[in-house]
Amino acid sequence: MSGEDNDFLEKTPCPACGNLPARILGRLGPTLLRKCRSCSLIYISPRLATSVREEMLRREPSPLSSERNLMLRHKMAEHMERMHREMPKVEGMNKRSATLLEIGCRWGHFLQLCRPHYRSVEGLEWSKERAAFARERFDLQVSATDIFRDPWDNRYNVVAAWDVMEREPHPLEFLRWVHDHLEPGGQLMLSTPNYNSISRRLLRKRWPYFEPSRHLCYFTPATLTALLRQAGFRDVTVKTSGLSSLRGWFSGINKVDRSLDARSQWLDNLRGREAVEEARRENLKGIGRESAWKKIRKQIAGVLSGIVTAPGWGDQMRIYARRD
Repeated sequence: MSGEDNDFLEKTPCPACGNLPARILGRLGPTLLRKCRSCSLIYISPRLATSVREEMLRREPSPLSSERNLMLRHKMAEHMERMHREMPKVEGMNKRSATLLEIGCRWGHFLQLCRPHYRSVEGLEWSKERAAFARERFDLQVSATDIFRDPWDNRYNVVAAWDVMEREPHPLEFLRWVHDHLEPGGQLMLSTPNYNSISRRLLRKRWPYFEPSRHLCYFTPATLTALLRQAGFRDVTVKTSGLSSLRGWFSGINKVDRSLDARSQWLDNLRGREAVEEARRENLKGIGRESAWKKIRKQIAGVLSGIVTAPGWGDQMRIYARRD
């Protein structure tokens, strides 16, 4: 590995407990997938160096095309509908008088959808460009804040963090920060890929959620529940849903040339993810123009997926936890 690559990557102990002993599960491009021998967390090491990761977060926003805007609204509407259906009710908390904070709110679509249902909504977003977009387009209160460096004194009844945990370099510290900024009895709701999913077992290295250039940790219901309890949460509920399509097998994600240096391999991984996102946007264009038979097939597939994911084998975990 060249000196340039040494600056690009960093070796780390377990991001949750800090212990070094780990079992190597396999290789993902320029990095290794490891399982901590102490707390069983799945993580990658070496990973992007902190300076490179922060620069990526600053530069990650891409132009918000009409197709991407529709895709994000569709995804966040699903999150909100599931949240309203699944989140346990807290005694003495009226949602209309509750306050909501979303961490990693991106362009603000979820907050915009939630605003009519809460007394106030706020967002934290690492990208200054996305935070500015949410403020200007949706008139939302969104701050470009590093929660570990910048002071933050407010407390909330509900905190949401969609697809954030897998990117956190210090997941236990993150959960403790959330716990400290929830009101007593407040609810945390988050989503993250499920390492125990049936599609991960079938697709192996071609599982679409293996993104070593972005995702630092992978959780199972057991490891995430343990972290939440360490952080002080109670009444932890885990639900899973969704199955990856087999196109993930053929997408070329994580298929890297071993002759390339680590930097080039990681950039290839990023380009692969962008190609998959483009395919998803193309699929979304067909919403509303589907034939009756295609809609019926989707409904049948949804029922079958629900049966398969009931034991906890779905690709996505949704977790609800309460602060005492």
